[in-house]
Amino acid sequence: MFMAKKKFNLNIKVAYDAPVTLSFVIVCTIIFLLNLLLAKSGKAEGLQSLLASPTNQGGVLPFIPSSPVSYLRLLFYIFGAGGKAASASVMFTNLILIMLLGPAMEERYGSVIIGIMIFVSALFSGVLNACFCETSLVGAVPLVSMMIFLNAFMSFSKKKFPLSFGVVMVLFIVLQSVSGLGAVKIIICIAGGLCGSLFAFLTSPKMKAEKKNNSGVADSGKKRGGLLSRAEKAAYAEELDRNSPRNKKSSDDDETTVVGTLKF
Repeated sequence: MFMAKKKFNLNIKVAYDAPVTLSFVIVCTIIFLLNLLLAKSGKAEGLQSLLASPTNQGGVLPFIPSSPVSYLRLLFYIFGAGGKAASASVMFTNLILIMLLGPAMEERYGSVIIGIMIFVSALFSGVLNACFCETSLVGAVPLVSMMIFLNAFMSFSKKKFPLSFGVVMVLFIVLQSVSGLGAVKIIICIAGGLCGSLFAFLTSPKMKAEKKNNSGVADSGKKRGGLLSRAEKAAYAEELDRNSPRNKKSSDDDETTVVGTLKF
């Protein structure tokens, strides 16, 4: 006796679930690989200088108001990593943290809000670095700080202070200190992340509240417009049953059986 073989169909669809977060990580990885290729040929200095934030007038890359490259550096530094192996390991650590926190935050606040927050965090930290530091800021540290604050705000909205947030912030500061970022730059990155996360905290709840109010008004309108509750449906069914010809006797008292009626 032969048993029929069951076919096993593996139907899995790959979803680009967090477009902003995934795109950012992919761009950082591509730029890092391109930087490695250019470093072998000795042509990576131009790319590395573009992927570093401007500094004050006494620094290595002073901000020049008349130079368009200085304005690009205020944003493009978040895609950089540096040429050393230690810098590369810190970069990939930051990218892993962004991939762990980013998709959930993007699902909660939306891709547009996350994109704006990345822009605000990068710009704010870049401007602070151009005002106070003599060395450039390189990497996505402000974005990691922003993701940590966003994750904490989910608990702050419930009037709770998550202890895990304090532990993560301490570990984050220790990691950046070990990597040689410096106290001033750590404060700048935390300030940039806080500024970007506050943007979502102030805007997104209002939008959600408006949507909730609109949905509540729509639901109440539907109820008023004719959707029946369970009690009303039961009363309507009893009324139909009372008025049904099955419960009425005909005037001729014949034995005709009425099966039922349909009402549209």
